[in-house]
Amino acid sequence: MGSNHVPLATDEEKAKQVEEAEVEPDRGQWSGKFDFLMSMIAYAVGLGNVWRFPYLCYRNGGGSFLVVYSVFFFCAAIPIFLMEVTIGQYLQRGAMEMWRMCPLFKGVGIGNVVIAFMCIAYFCVIVSWAVFYMIASFNSVFPWETCTNYWNDPSCLTGKENVTELARIKALAAAVGSKTQTSVEQFWERRVLHQTDSISDFGGIQWELFFIMAGAWLVIYFALWKGITQARKFVYFCALFPYVLIVILLIRGLTLEGASTGIYFYLKPNLTRIADTAVWKDAGTQVFYSYGVGFGALIALGSHNKFNHNCFRDAIMMCFINGSTSILAGFAVFSILGYMSVIAQKDIAEIVKPGVGLAFLVYPEVASNLPMKQLFAFLFFLMITILGLDSQVCMMEGLFTALEDAFPILRRHKKLALGLTCLFFFCLGIPMVSYAGAHWLTLVDAYGASGYALLFVVFFEVIGLAYGFGAERIRAALAEMVGVRVWNVWVFLWKYVSPATSLILFVFCVMYYHPIQYPTGENYPPWANFVGFLLSSCSMIVIPGYALYYMFFTNKHLSFRERLRKGLNMDGKFESPARPTVNGEELKFIEEKN
Repeated sequence: MGSNHVPLATDEEKAKQVEEAEVEPDRGQWSGKFDFLMSMIAYAVGLGNVWRFPYLCYRNGGGSFLVVYSVFFFCAAIPIFLMEVTIGQYLQRGAMEMWRMCPLFKGVGIGNVVIAFMCIAYFCVIVSWAVFYMIASFNSVFPWETCTNYWNDPSCLTGKENVTELARIKALAAAVGSKTQTSVEQFWERRVLHQTDSISDFGGIQWELFFIMAGAWLVIYFALWKGITQARKFVYFCALFPYVLIVILLIRGLTLEGASTGIYFYLKPNLTRIADTAVWKDAGTQVFYSYGVGFGALIALGSHNKFNHNCFRDAIMMCFINGSTSILAGFAVFSILGYMSVIAQKDIAEIVKPGVGLAFLVYPEVASNLPMKQLFAFLFFLMITILGLDSQVCMMEGLFTALEDAFPILRRHKKLALGLTCLFFFCLGIPMVSYAGAHWLTLVDAYGASGYALLFVVFFEVIGLAYGFGAERIRAALAEMVGVRVWNVWVFLWKYVSPATSLILFVFCVMYYHPIQYPTGENYPPWANFVGFLLSSCSMIVIPGYALYYMFFTNKHLSFRERLRKGLNMDGKFESPARPTVNGEELKFIEEKN
């Protein structure tokens, strides 16, 4: 290996090194032992765990849904989660620039960024809803409890009317050709959202939500302006405090009358549902969405790790924490819903309602009947606020890391660039705080940030990593970084099981497509669904589009066969820029494909 003697750098060389360091500042690394784990918890544990999972579990056969969910958990969630984290740590790059090692698939990285772009556009809107309710919780009588407010109409019901009053209200509603609505629904639609009947009728801006959303974006900016690795206190608080709130709500829920009824409905096994393709579709899409794969954020978070950090341990631990959180939240939510079913003398099926406003329709009604209702309403909406903010921070970090890697000049002017990026997304969110905002948010969520687009991008991401970079090389990278050579079963999962799972789910979504609907059950207009497909195509078309661009417009001095070999990295050369050095010389690891 030559001499161990390394000559000292001259003053001129030192000056050049300093100048280079100033040109491209360090990307930042986690300093604490648990920083990375906490950042993953803050990112991956969100509203999907606390509300969407329990609802889907109930709707799809309870215990049967858990069985199907477990299949996707082991076949897709854990392998893809580990793959993204490992690649991010090994290559020290964001979602776009990591594909230098397999440039034909760079469109996947662009797709990751586009999906994250869609999701970031509306997360702060949901936060603004939660903050609105949190502020409203300070009233001695909740504004959604009565029908005497200026936004209520004669069709309003509180649920506490006697038979005579109920008949009178129904007659009034029938006379004007409308249906009765609960006071909770009217508060949500008429007071919080000022909601119009159609997605095409913008109406105006809901200024209260507008200013709350502006405040949320300021929090995001100041959490990230020195880099996420410097925001330790924020990350730890956002990762841990929701668990305190979930435990408080769980203890309270389990002590209420009817809690056992709610939990029975939550976990009641219905084995006949296992054969239902809708159950498999719901469980699969929930796994991909709740674990946050395909957005590029996990790759970005992993890229801030030191080279020898035990990402294998953290990724596996995080997957089980995420799944356990979903199940725990289900007990908390359904124990309280069981109490509500007893008090209101309704079946739980009548209380649970689908849609983006699910938590904002059901929990206010439940909270109205809880002892110490102001406290528990405040805690619940505080939890939603924190879960929304921490997921948004990590998503923004994923997007901004990818942009910084692609355009290093942004790293030199991080605060300004980040501020302009936050302002841009704030402007994108303005239509979603219009009177038609909830309709637009539903459209972006259904088409742009989940469903077809997410599954399509994840499929090609897994293919690109398993066959372009190489499943065996991922295994070798783990061994080099962590010192653990994982079993061959991981290679099998990466190469065959995870891609097949993603593809089958995508096919399911296409085969069982239904146009999105308003809360009334009426379909969105055809033009809105067309806009939705355009949103989906933004992240999908860039994958084949960039591959064609690479093959026909780059490396023209090479033959088509040589371009293909280079694009797929068939020569098998790759190396990590983070590899430790000995005597100032980087240890290169270059594997030749036989």
